[in-house]
Amino acid sequence: MKKEKIISCIENACGTYELCRCIFSYDKKSYWYFYMLDFNAKLFLGVEENDFQLNGFHIRRVDDIKKVESRKDTCTWINRKQEILKNVRKPAINLGSWQTVFESLERLNCFLRIENEYKNKMFIGKIIKVKKKSVIFQEFDADGVWQEEIEINYDKITSVIFKERYLLTWQKYLRNMSN
Repeated sequence: MKKEKIISCIENACGTYELCRCIFSYDKKSYWYFYMLDFNAKLFLGVEENDFQLNGFHIRRVDDIKKVESRKDTCTWINRKQEILKNVRKPAINLGSWQTVFESLERLNCFLRIENEYKNKMFIGKIIKVKKKSVIFQEFDADGVWQEEIEINYDKITSVIFKERYLLTWQKYLRNMSN
């Protein structure tokens, strides 16, 4: 699918109850549904929808989209009737670059999941420092044990997820623990 058509589909859906079904080049067998909140030629911000529930905000690269299509069906109609977007507020995220994204997320002070789906790598934790070409990040393991700080180059990031149920639960219990 051409980038112009991808951008057009995202633009038409942005800020509406129109769901976008996205298939990404790193996983052509799976798809994600997003309500689009903001975008530019490089990045988009969406809230993930799955089975009539929202689960966190995603920032992903537009160039990784293999195919996107509008979903206008009974599920979308039900979401509208349920007013699934009623309490969603678009977070103040500057999508200008990964650096500005992380600067914005640093101000939100929330736990994140940073992924490189091409390499099947995932980091869950918090921002320590935002740099020009990378972010210093501290992750925790599956037992909630904080690990050493790591540096993640922006060119290795495919997505950043925040305020999803999994992360919010960890944040609730780990926020006040020493690390």
